[in-house]
Formats: sequence, structure tokens, C-alpha cells
Amino acid sequence: MKVLSFGLAALLLIAGGANAQSAGSGTLNGADRIKARGCGKETSALSVAFTLDGGGAWTATADGDVFSGTSTTSGRTTSLTLDGASQSLLGAVVEDLASDLCEDTVTVNSLGVTKARLKLNKRRTSAKLEFKAIGTGSSSAGTSTGSYRIKAKGAWTLAP
Repeated sequence: MKVLSFGLAALLLIAGGANAQSAGSGTLNGADRIKARGCGKETSALSVAFTLDGGGAWTATADGDVFSGTSTTSGRTTSLTLDGASQSLLGAVVEDLASDLCEDTVTVNSLGVTKARLKLNKRRTSAKLEFKAIGTGSSSAGTSTGSYRIKAKGAWTLAP
């Protein structure tokens, strides 16, 4: 009976604590890149202050913009999902970047996140953030496709 209760407790700890293994924060440095068909591409340095709590919620601040959402963790990889407000903010950020790149007012017609994850190293002391969104936009020149990506890494501090 003791083995069964220990086994059940371990199973509950593993199932309920999947996000807790990665909970923590870090400042991740890297770059973002906007790419628009017909306009070219531009890469800029970017610093992201990232926090992941034990319940699966996350926040990321980059260039004064605060994004948030939910996550699921499997091993050392955490898949991120943006909440509605962050999805709208992402659209506005991409519109601004694409407008600057194309030297014309760009309106984002559709935008979908294809990759959003945070991966910790084996010792859980550093993290790598990978994010990519693709979509379509329109301007006075017509409709075109494009992408936005972030790649950043840095030290990670586990939550107590």
C-alpha cells in the first residue's frame, strides 16, 4: 500500500509540476527580424525580460511592450501561447516594423504564430527563446506576405 501511495504522489507531482520545473526568469538578448516580400528584411538587436510562473503563465517585455499568455512544458521545452491582448499587440508591432521597412503604411490582414517556445539547457541555468509569426499585409503597393522572428538567449534563474 505504501508503494502505491508513493507512486500516486509521484505521478501527481509530475503531472501537476510540469511547468514548475521551468518556472523562473531571465533577460534574454538577441535579435528580431522583420521580412516583407517586396520590401526586404531588417534585423535589430533586442532584449527580452522573460518570466515564467509555476502555473504556466508567462510575461515578456521587449522594447517597452508587454506580452503574456499561457504555456505548457514538456521536459526542458516550454511551448508558449499568446493571450488575445498580446496577439493584438503583436499585430500592431508588426504593422509598425513593416511600415518602416516598406516606407509605406502597412496593414496586417492576417498573422499567425508558427513557433513560440522557451528552451532551457540541461542544468536549467540558461534559456533560448524562439518565436516566429507569418502573415499577410497590404499597403498602397498591394498585398504581400511576410514574417517576424525573435531569437534570444541568456541566463535563467529558477524560481524558488
